[in-house]
Amino acid sequence: MEYKYKKLNVDMYTDSLYKDGLQKSKLLTQDEIKNTILNIGVFKLKGYVRAFRGKLSKYSIDDLFELYRIDRGISSNMFTLSSKIEVRLKSCLIEATYKLTDNPFFYLLKNSYIEDFTVHSESLYDWEARHAKQKQKDEEYLHYRDYYLANYDFDENKEKYLSNQKLIQLDQKLNINYPPFHYFVENMTLGSLIKILSKLTLDNKSILKLVANRFKILNPTVFLAYLLRLKEVRNRCAHNGRLFNRNYRGVKAMGDYKEIRKDIYNHRLLDVYYTLNFLLDDVDMIKNGDDLKNKFILENLRLVDTEMEHFIMDCIRKR
Repeated sequence: MEYKYKKLNVDMYTDSLYKDGLQKSKLLTQDEIKNTILNIGVFKLKGYVRAFRGKLSKYSIDDLFELYRIDRGISSNMFTLSSKIEVRLKSCLIEATYKLTDNPFFYLLKNSYIEDFTVHSESLYDWEARHAKQKQKDEEYLHYRDYYLANYDFDENKEKYLSNQKLIQLDQKLNINYPPFHYFVENMTLGSLIKILSKLTLDNKSILKLVANRFKILNPTVFLAYLLRLKEVRNRCAHNGRLFNRNYRGVKAMGDYKEIRKDIYNHRLLDVYYTLNFLLDDVDMIKNGDDLKNKFILENLRLVDTEMEHFIMDCIRKR
């Protein structure tokens, strides 16, 4: 199907919204409205307008901007939660692997994976050995990556830890000073982290399963689905995407989560909020849907008026 582009500027868009019934602002001038939309973007704003579908005439453009502001606040809070999970995930991964090996370069061995594996190039660029230019003044403190690159050499480590063993395919185009696994993990993106975690095996043990157990999930496949949901919401937060009024990948409910699912739709933001708290082991006080809603409101909607609060909660939990 051919995509048919329709040119749309801010004035045209606001006129179309008013024509469809949206009330005009009681607070902002037209220039202020225009600047606000230019800062947000017409395409992004359309996603928030859809939330008012069928009842646009009950709201004003002020409500539209308020919804955007609230979503940005929710995004900031969700990003904080996802970052905490990433820190915990990296810590658990490093601990689990080093319990099974004394080789800090094990991740470069072919037999450390359940299938053929290649380290994502995105994870390698920061470890490329470069000839540093002469600086006028030495740095007082070096970032751990810069410190490693300045003091260690992969050829020597390769000889000691990897000699006479089959390695994964290494990028020959780049001069990579491969670091120990704990260095490598700390500098890894969440997507690359999940990928390597899902494939690692040491001493005939699935590292994904070992780490899953640390998060109180017995089935590694279920845990991987949780991590992919984490990645999805983290990416939306990191790239300023809309969280409100969108669907998310599903995950399996367990324990009290099953009770919560009676009132909360699997693919909505409120359900995602529970999984983030679950991965942080912070759900002892969440036994049902009302507990979850109250926690979400307390942490995200404390300064929102009652009518908007009800509107948002309906949108983020129902089909």
